Amino acid sequence: MLKSTNYKHIIWDWNGTLINDAWLFVDVMNNILQKRDMHIITIKKYRDIFGFPIKNYYEKLGFNIKKESIEKLGLEFIK
Repeated sequence: MLKSTNYKHIIWDWNGTLINDAWLFVDVMNNILQKRDMHIITIKKYRDIFGFPIKNYYEKLGFNIKKESIEKLGLEFIK
């Protein structure tokens, strides 16, 4: 376990607020989509459809969350 005294500040970058990392989210999602022979997305498409709840985002991508749980898909994305 890390000692909390090693850090003075923690910066949380929520979805590219500080660092433009949208390309990484698109790349990871496109790998997941390709494994299922689904249409890949562009950064523009990602920005157009991303939102909360995440379930809606996955449905907009074309996932059938009745066949694949949102929990399973989320874990796959994180891995």
